[in-house]
Amino acid sequence: MLKVTAESFHEKLDTDNEEIILNGPPSDLRGHIFLRNTSDESLSVKTLAVVHNETQKNILGNSSPLRIGSRLRAGEEKVQTIWHELPPQTPPGTYESKLVIGGAERTVKMIVQPIIQVSIHPVHFSFIGAEPGKTHTAQITISNTGNLPFQIPDVKHIAALDMDLICRAVGVALRSKGGEGYIAAMDEIAKNVNRNLPDWASAHIEENGQTLAAGATMIIHLNITLPDNTDANKDYSGNMRFWTNEITYDIKSQHEQIK
Repeated sequence: MLKVTAESFHEKLDTDNEEIILNGPPSDLRGHIFLRNTSDESLSVKTLAVVHNETQKNILGNSSPLRIGSRLRAGEEKVQTIWHELPPQTPPGTYESKLVIGGAERTVKMIVQPIIQVSIHPVHFSFIGAEPGKTHTAQITISNTGNLPFQIPDVKHIAALDMDLICRAVGVALRSKGGEGYIAAMDEIAKNVNRNLPDWASAHIEENGQTLAAGATMIIHLNITLPDNTDANKDYSGNMRFWTNEITYDIKSQHEQIK
């Protein structure tokens, strides 16, 4: 069995497609192609060469392999799913290149879809000190892995939840009202949570409004300020959404040592 790649034996294949269409984000362009084995040997088709024109080389490079992954017996014909990968920052649009197959060139039309995608690290933070009004700052690395500019958003407010709030409220309610039935116990739980639930913590990203170009990376600073009704002797945790990512944090109280 011969292995067909972008560099060898592609002349043993042919196709009836005058134009091959690929569609999707830059890293996952997909489509179909009709393949015919014109040789008298079995073929394992791995890749074919996609050659880009002069105006596209600065964006797409000189050429890139079209991944296929198909086996054809001598004389066999098959419609095969194909996929292709361009640089992740390839701008949205339609690109036309050439596919070399059977000793000839066919047109490949690539429809690159826009994608907003960022990666952040780390996504969990730990702080010391739960005093009311205390501000904690985290430094986050953000990378624009999509193909569109990304404007850094701000975070207005987030929850700062006492880690033991629910357990404590349930325990107190069941001890004091459990014998009076379900409704009385649930009312007491709700009252306890209402009395002890802290207000929203305020949050702010210092770099909000700045634009991060596709492929770029920067450091952003997230400030979390605890509300005025936290208890310095309790531990807190919370989470927030940053675009499609989730950031979580916990805050450990710092008790004064008893002398």
